[in-house]
Amino acid sequence: MDLSKKGKIFVTLFFIGIIIWIGGSITRSSIAYDIFELSNKQTIVLRPWADEKIALITVRNFAVGSIYTITGFLLTVVSFFFLLPKIKSNFKKEGWLLISTFLYVLAFVSEMILSYFDVRLNLYVFFSSSVSYYSQEIQSFFYDRFKKFSFLIIYNWLAIFTIVFLFFFKPLRKNEEQRII
Repeated sequence: MDLSKKGKIFVTLFFIGIIIWIGGSITRSSIAYDIFELSNKQTIVLRPWADEKIALITVRNFAVGSIYTITGFLLTVVSFFFLLPKIKSNFKKEGWLLISTFLYVLAFVSEMILSYFDVRLNLYVFFSSSVSYYSQEIQSFFYDRFKKFSFLIIYNWLAIFTIVFLFFFKPLRKNEEQRII
């Protein structure tokens, strides 16, 4: 598959966006899970040493990190839509490209769900005059996000790492003899 200079720039932007997106996601998860622990009832609760002030600082750091994560995600989306017409014709001979595209579309859907929670949390944290950890907004868009949708975060990591793996090793390629059949 030959790409023009413009296509190579979009591939580079795509991978820069992936690095920012996944790096921000991993950082934000480590920030958020630092104040939580599993309880007896298999749900997450605040650690005993985490009071409201510490929890609110964690939420603010999490919200700041979401700006980077969403920016990286949008960079991959824009790059993907510019690259899609060029790579679509190569799906038959480059099986890894087709699988990568399916994985990206599935990761796109789950990241849109997570981004909805992030944007709502950011609007509350950055534009509200009185912010409390125990407010309905933070409980809905921060705590419930981890309680109910943490599997989407792991899924995105696995999907993106698989796309990067497929890009470097390029399995499922048809050679010239197989294309004739």
